[in-house]
Amino acid sequence: MRRVLPVVTVAALLSAVAACDTAPIPAPTPASPPVSGTPAALAVSPLRLPEVGPGGACPTSAPQPWSRADQASRVLGPGPVYPVADYFGDGTVLRLRAHDRQADGSYRTKVRWIASGYTGPVLVRAARIDGPGTAAAEFSYLGDPRDGGHHAVLTHPDSDLPGTTVVGGPGCYAYQVDGTTFSVTVVFRAEPESP
Repeated sequence: MRRVLPVVTVAALLSAVAACDTAPIPAPTPASPPVSGTPAALAVSPLRLPEVGPGGACPTSAPQPWSRADQASRVLGPGPVYPVADYFGDGTVLRLRAHDRQADGSYRTKVRWIASGYTGPVLVRAARIDGPGTAAAEFSYLGDPRDGGHHAVLTHPDSDLPGTTVVGGPGCYAYQVDGTTFSVTVVFRAEPESP
């Protein structure tokens, strides 16, 4: 009987060790929030931009202060994906400079974007709202043209997005920014830079 007890004890220990090897491993905690969607998850909303009649005032979006001075001093719109207002004169005027003029007569200017607290797909579209003309916006290193705008999937909740905006010339313009949880409009003017 004395020999049976150690054998039973050893057998119990081996059984416990084997059970540890087959227990499920807990999933690692993600370092950042998971992406809230995939490219196919974004339902494309129709453009719902304000209209401005001939000679009407351009209803520009007021710049608002940004809390991280290392990123920007001001942004435009309600977010959570914002154009940086620091690229606009007076916060709302996109300055058209001679060296930004393209061969087709349009102007391509640098406009950086910031996302705050959002991950997932985003579609940015632009249009002139006070008459005929062309406009476009794109991120420089992320996404591609799609659905009449520029589409990208943001994987970090606080993305810094270099980009460009193209306008056909002076006028009143708007961006429509769509994500899985929001659709916002940002209005700005484009004017020639003063000599």
